[in-house]
Formats: sequence, C-alpha cells, structure tokens
Amino acid sequence: MFSRDLRVALATAVLAIGVPVGARVYVGARTQDVADRLSVAAAVPARIGGIDADLTGSLRLSDVALGDLASVEGLEASVSMGSLLAGELRADEIRVTRPHIDLAMSRGGGGDAQELAALARRLARRPSAGSGRGGSGRLRRIVVAEGSLTVRIAGVGELTADSVELVPDRGGVRVIAGRLHLTGTSHGVVGELTFARGAADLAMPGMTFGRALAVGGMGTIELRGGTYTLTELAAGRLGPAGPLEVRGSVDDDGVPRAVTAEIASHQLRVTGDRVPLGPLAGLLPGGIDVAHAHGTGTVAMTRDRVQVDGSLAGALVTHPTVAATPIPADGSMKADLAIGADAIVLSHAQLTTGALSLTAAGWVRRTGTAAAQLDVTLAEAACADQLAAIPAAARGPLDALLLEGTFGAQARLAIDLSAPESEGVRITGSLRGTCKALAEAPAGDVTRLAKAGDQQLADGSVRRLDPADPSYQSLDRLPAYVRGAFVSAEDGRYWQHHGFDLEQISRSFEIDLREERLARGGSTISQQLVKNAFLSQRRTLDRKLQEAVLTWRLEARLDKWQILERYLNIIELGPRVFGLRAAALHWFERAPRDLTIRQAAFLAALTSQPTSMSRRVRKHGGLDPSSAERVAVVLRAMKRDGVISADAYAEARGDGMMFSKAALDTDP
Repeated sequence: MFSRDLRVALATAVLAIGVPVGARVYVGARTQDVADRLSVAAAVPARIGGIDADLTGSLRLSDVALGDLASVEGLEASVSMGSLLAGELRADEIRVTRPHIDLAMSRGGGGDAQELAALARRLARRPSAGSGRGGSGRLRRIVVAEGSLTVRIAGVGELTADSVELVPDRGGVRVIAGRLHLTGTSHGVVGELTFARGAADLAMPGMTFGRALAVGGMGTIELRGGTYTLTELAAGRLGPAGPLEVRGSVDDDGVPRAVTAEIASHQLRVTGDRVPLGPLAGLLPGGIDVAHAHGTGTVAMTRDRVQVDGSLAGALVTHPTVAATPIPADGSMKADLAIGADAIVLSHAQLTTGALSLTAAGWVRRTGTAAAQLDVTLAEAACADQLAAIPAAARGPLDALLLEGTFGAQARLAIDLSAPESEGVRITGSLRGTCKALAEAPAGDVTRLAKAGDQQLADGSVRRLDPADPSYQSLDRLPAYVRGAFVSAEDGRYWQHHGFDLEQISRSFEIDLREERLARGGSTISQQLVKNAFLSQRRTLDRKLQEAVLTWRLEARLDKWQILERYLNIIELGPRVFGLRAAALHWFERAPRDLTIRQAAFLAALTSQPTSMSRRVRKHGGLDPSSAERVAVVLRAMKRDGVISADAYAEARGDGMMFSKAALDTDP
C-alpha cells in the first residue's frame, strides 16, 4: 500500500490536473448557454467563440460579439459562472484584447449610437438583493491590454485609442487613453488628428460625454485644393453642457497662427488671428483670390445661421463683372445671416475699408414669386477720404480728383414680382452732405466736352469735335421732334433729373428680372455720354462707380443743352457711324434738320442696339418686324412726352422710311 505522504501527493496531483481540466470541460460545455444568457440580457444576439477557466476563478472568453455593434478578440476576467449564466460580466477587472466597434450614426445622433447606448444600459443593470445571481461585486476597471480601441462611425470617420483604461465610477466611466488618432471626411473636407494622450468622463446609462481633455495634438485638414497643417493642439470640455473647445496653431509658411474652435449645440465657432486663407480657395466662389490672404476674427455657424465678425487682408476680387484687373478686398466685415425654409434674412451686415463704411439689411424670399428687400447705408465721411479708400485699380479716370466736404447715402431696393408690371421693383434713396470738387481729374475732366478737341469713339477711333466745324451738329439747328425723339427713346425725364433717374433704373431692373436676362439698361443720357467719352464699354462694377462720379461732375459743369448736344455728336447709330449728322446722311442721305418724324424715331431706336438692329434692317431690305416695333415704341413715347401731337403721331405711323440704297447695301 502507498504511504500516507504518497497518497496525499497523488491526490494533490490529481486535483491540480483534474480540477482545471474538469472546470474547462464544464465551462466549455456551457459556452452556448452563456452566450444565450448574454443575448437575453443584452437583447441582441451574442456570440462566444470559446471559454477557458483556471483554479483562480479567471475566465477567458474569445471571439465575443454583441450583435453587429461590438466585438473583441479576447476578454479575461475573474467572473463567477453564476454571473455569466445570469448574463452579467461582473468582475474586479476585465482585460480586453483587440476590441472593435462600428456605429452607423444618423445626422441627428440616432441609429446605432442609440442602440449601443441602450445595450450599455441593459448590461449595466444590477440584480436586486437576494436574487441569487451572484451578489453585487464592483468592477474596478477595464483595460485594453493588447491592440487599440477602434470606433468607426459610418459617414463620419474613425477614432483609434491606444493604451485604453476604463475606470467605472458613480454614474459612469472614466476613460483614460494614450495615443488618440482621429480621421474623418465630411462635405469634401478630410481631417486627420493625433493626440499624445486623453481622458474623458462617460456618463451611464445614457452614454453621454462629460468632461474631456486631449493634449499634445497635431494633424492636417485637407480641403478642396488646400491643406491646413495644425500643431500644438489641445481639446477639452469642462462639463456635459459646455462647449468642446479646441486650441492650436495653423502653419503659415513656418509661422504659427493661433486658432480656437468651439463646438456646442450644433454650433461651430472658429476664431483665428491672421489665419492663412489660401487652403479655403476651393470652397469659395470663383472670382476671389485668397492665395496670399489672411483672416482675423470669428465665424459662427449653425444649420440655419452664419455670423461673421472679422477682418481680411491680402484678398483680391478677380471676377470680370467687378473689374478688368484684380481689386484688393482688404477691410473688416460683420454679418448675421439667417437661412430659413421660406426666406434668407440678413439682419445686419457692415463692410468697412478705410473711410468707406457700408451697412446693409434685408431679406430674400425662397419660395413662391420672387420678392426681396435690401436697405443699404453709406456712412457719412469726408469725400476725399472716401475716394482715397477706393482701390487705385478701381478709380481709373477718377485719380487726382480733388474733393472737399462730406458725403453719405441711403438706398432701398424692394422687389415683388407678384405686383402688376411696372410696380414690381422700386428703388428709393437719399443723400447727406455735399461734396465739392476743387480740381477735376485730368483723365476725367468733363469740361473738355464743352470745348473743341479730340474725342475717342466707341470703336476706339478718334474724331475731332469742334462746334465751329460744319460737320458738328448744334442742337439749336435741329427740329424739336428730332432731339425730342432721342430724349423720349432713352431718357424721358432727362430735363427733370440731375444725371440719375431711379424710376428708370427701377423699370429697367424689373424688366430684366421678369425676362430673366439683361434686356435693357437704365442709364440716362448723361451717363451714356460719360461712358462713351471717358470709359470702356465693359459692364463692370468699377466702371459703374466711375460712371456715377463722372456723371455727377458732368451735371455740375455742363448744362443740359450742352450735354444733349455733345451726346448727339458722338452716339453710335450704325456700323462705324457716329453722331447724328453722319447717321442721317448714312441712312437717309439728308441733313438732320430734314428728317421726318418717323426717320428721327428710327435713328433714336438705334441707340440701344446700333449693330444688331442695323444688321436686321440690311438683311430684311428695310424695317423688319422687330425693328418696326421698336420704332413704334419710340413714336408712342414721343406722343406721351408731348414731343409730337396726336395728329402728327398718326401721320408718322403711316410714313415711309425711305432708306438710302447705300445704307441697305453696306456690309457690317
């Protein structure tokens, strides 16, 4: 027989080998049972690839998955079998190997995010006292012992955390991590950020983040055609109700520029100091060059509101409708824009560059018939300072215009295309202060128009105009209906206004809006003379500004009679045909004083379309239907304005046009 010591040794060996083996066999046999219990507790399908156990009470679960939301390659903990069979994972410490979480989050935060939160609430429930489910042990921490914790959010990006430790506390979990790596893509913007370490409080069971902090960050944000390099990043939030604040620097060719971003309640607020704007070029509309521009200030955005308060330096406006050459766009801007379902509302906007300060407010209807209102105010300031604030490239012939006094203005544009025709657009305005010219600009000296001298015409050719020359047409040698035809056709209120006619501009703008094209202009005869005498034919904002100032000077230095006379001597009235005398000879082989009423109306009708209307008449061998209607419109305007009587109007309608053969045979 065996000695007592040998029997003890053999029994110990059997227990040392048999108990673990027996435990493994027992636990392994219950794997599906445990998975089923977890499925019930979590209310999602649970999978456990295998379970292993030892004498210390440690259980190792492999290939664990809860639905499609979360899975881990391995999980090790001191967990009682009773706890597992109750669908609970209660232990002092749990060590996780290679966890994986996928979230398909909706725009409002629902979808899988809500499902994962519900799963956490179900698994976090404690059994009631005396339930027989293993007591009330407290989990001290969860450690990602191997691999990284990766969370992928569909349509948003991916977060990877190394050296993660989860420490449960009252009401939630404290998350401590080493390296954090974030990547994401949204609306064409690609971001990649890395932080050295971070920590956050995760409230349970709602799975909402409270305090959070990440430091030692760097990364890049790639936009459409540009990239921001970020350094010295730190991100944090003091509590669940507070904003998430990110601080750091943007690289500006080796110079760090401070940037702060706050995210709270669906609002993004970004503040920067001389931040380079070049990387934003791909996001901006065409015609704005920000390659060397910097911005300072704050931009706040929500889904339906944009607020801006900052300044811009180094930007250029390059759009061809603004100017033929790039125009600097330095200055400050404040704006508050609300975007609603029915309307876009600009509650306030202020643009300031030098002495020029414009404020605006208004709205645009987004549904139904077009309607809008815009109020614009130019703050009163010294005239000389305002002129100096206009970029030199935009001043053109206004350079060296010497001014004194002050000037300010207000204007309102009201649009409602549901109103009857001719009432759909209304432009009103008022002026403050008075500018006085101490010296005219050399390149825009309007007094030259009252003297003999060379004049550049619309086609670039130069012609000498001299009132003493027989080829010059003086106004007092014309029948009243001839000069009246041009006034009625182009500027019916010519003798009443001071160079600008807001009623005519309003009517022209309404026609453009209703026909959805640039159907006609609203320039007065004074404006047209300035354009033809001093400016290019291009339709740009800087040219309209130059035209406005020179028209003011024209009306101040020449009387109405002089303006109309000079206009009739340079106006284009056919292919390479300039001036009333040349036009009368070209089209009818007669002097202007011998024109019939209908012939005068025809020449006046040419002013708005001298090339196209001439081409139609030549092609048709006389008045085509479109040109005939244009002549009829001028005749009606002449009767309306009292230029001709009703009897003269009736007679003129039936008159023949009697074009010269040479005019109809002339090549364009």
